[in-house]
Amino acid sequence: MNSNNNSTTAPKGIEINIVFLLETVLKKWWLLVVSAIVMATFGLGLGVVTTTPTYTSDMSFTTYNQEASNVVSSGDINSSVQMANTFKYILKSRTMLEKVAQSCGGNTSIGQIEGSMKVTTEPDTNIIIIRITTTDPNLSYRIASGFEKCYAEVVNYAYPNATLQLCETPLLPNEPDVSKSAMRFSVIGAIVGFAIAFIAVIVTNAVRDTVQTVEDIQVKLESNIIGTVGNVRIKGKKKNKGYRLLLTDRTLGFSFIESYKAIRTKVETFCARKDHKVILVTSAGENEGKTTFSMNLALSLAQNGKSVLVIDADLRKPAVSKFLNINVSPEYDLASVISGKTELSDAIKYVGKYKIFILTTAHSNDEPTEILSSQQMHKVIKAAREEFDYVIIDTAPAAVVTDANILSNFADAAILVVRENFSACARIRSVIEDITSFKAELIGCVFNTVASDGVRGAYSKYKYGYGYGYGRRYGYGYGGYGYGYGYGEDSGSSDGSKNTH
Repeated sequence: MNSNNNSTTAPKGIEINIVFLLETVLKKWWLLVVSAIVMATFGLGLGVVTTTPTYTSDMSFTTYNQEASNVVSSGDINSSVQMANTFKYILKSRTMLEKVAQSCGGNTSIGQIEGSMKVTTEPDTNIIIIRITTTDPNLSYRIASGFEKCYAEVVNYAYPNATLQLCETPLLPNEPDVSKSAMRFSVIGAIVGFAIAFIAVIVTNAVRDTVQTVEDIQVKLESNIIGTVGNVRIKGKKKNKGYRLLLTDRTLGFSFIESYKAIRTKVETFCARKDHKVILVTSAGENEGKTTFSMNLALSLAQNGKSVLVIDADLRKPAVSKFLNINVSPEYDLASVISGKTELSDAIKYVGKYKIFILTTAHSNDEPTEILSSQQMHKVIKAAREEFDYVIIDTAPAAVVTDANILSNFADAAILVVRENFSACARIRSVIEDITSFKAELIGCVFNTVASDGVRGAYSKYKYGYGYGYGRRYGYGYGGYGYGYGYGEDSGSSDGSKNTH
């Protein structure tokens, strides 16, 4: 590995980056909303199915002291308010319930009446309200009418110096009550659905063993970090035209451009100290941004006055020519040079717009491993080393195929592009071990497409063109499955994504 191995050990257990998790939850807001809506709908349906319709018949009374019936002082009003609480007790007394039961004809029990009635007072008034609620509208009306018939006799007997006057007579309910249970189920369902989705997102990302911070590269991967490249928001028409992220475009912002300048400085310092010229750029998986990084590293070195050659050594899925929108003839590509059909000097093209040299691959090749491991490939890199200040080799994902390992024998140094929250740490560690077991010395990792600065859009807006199952003939195979891809109209680069190969 590197010098970090002896001083840093990977932590045990699960580390939770709260800020990152909250950002992840915000990205998944639609999942939380959908889950809440689904569960709210389910709760509403459950409430409707399980709730029995009820019917309410109610009446109201006012109370006052007979001796002070003509007096309207504040003291008498307060006395009437207190009296209302006394009448509440009288109306719910056993004597009252027995009278009501008798008036109902004996078919209604005291317990049934007591369970159906609710006696309340309006706050700070002398108004009393009796509500009778049952599942039968006729029963509700019959019980309420019983109170209407019997209240005067019981009240006059229990409280002869006061008056309870009926204000509103009971009516036969024609429609069921508005069910609050269904709405309550709906609200509870929405809360539960939101909570389930929230917890699912949190737990899924908490236990996901991916690189989420710069510290993860240093601790989990036990590797150096040579720079971070943040996500870039692509606006307007650019995002619909297969737009490439190149630091020559000043509209990408100061942060994006300066990040590559900082990386360039570290790479130049490292290579000058070690006398390295040939740099291999790879990643653990597809769509982590290795081609974008390779091209921008080459551009930044060229801007510093260096002669730079970019070799597209991904013979399975070439992307450099498509990235630069350059047409390459199969007669003048890397494969033709390896086969001896074309001289190296004829195949290398100078791109004046970017001041870099490229040796590209026109089409996918039937035997990429055999070509890359050939002695002729070694000669090509050796010749390029003598001619240029830097040689950048863009190769296939190292955890998917063995091409990067083969080219590690020909390169001086390697840079691993690690996309935020993408490939598993175990997979990336395996790639680091494989690369460093060969000749190439790992300069470090580049933390790519970092979204923690709040910038969104450059990568997340496009579909990544890979899926499980065997794809086209030259798909990447790994662990019993392959990655399929194609160059349809929607593809911004050869991997079916835009700017992320």
